[in-house]
Amino acid sequence: MDAKTNTLDKLLKIPPGTELGVSDWHLVTQQDIDEFAELTNDVSPHHNDPKWAAEHSRLGTTISFGFFTMAMLTYLSQQVFDEQGIGVDESTQMLNFGFNRMRMPESVPAGAEIRGRFTVAGARWRDSGGLEVTLDTKIEIKGNDRPALVAEWLFIAVRNEEG
Repeated sequence: MDAKTNTLDKLLKIPPGTELGVSDWHLVTQQDIDEFAELTNDVSPHHNDPKWAAEHSRLGTTISFGFFTMAMLTYLSQQVFDEQGIGVDESTQMLNFGFNRMRMPESVPAGAEIRGRFTVAGARWRDSGGLEVTLDTKIEIKGNDRPALVAEWLFIAVRNEEG
């Protein structure tokens, strides 16, 4: 198979409903949460003040930002894409296209471990170029039956000469 079509062809051939895989567990530290707060200029005691959170939070600890959890999708999905031999290479780019839906049903406490689960919902060629892929995504919290995030995530895979 031609290297220029390899990633795009692989993505197009994956039947809807196919689970691509599950990432490794990732520890969410207070340092991660604090650095995200600094980067986004969003400091809040339920995220950044462990003493306050121990006294006032329903979880007894600080919690991650929902947007931090969402931002982890790229890191977690990359592990799965790499295992499947799909992804960015010299001929292909993957561009985040957004979400059809997203919910964050459970908070991620500092010190929790999360992982991503990714299932192909579909793929289609776009008239404007590239392959639009929809993934059903879930970020799970170790030891919790409720996920931190569920989303229908869209990205566009393009050949470098298209993008």
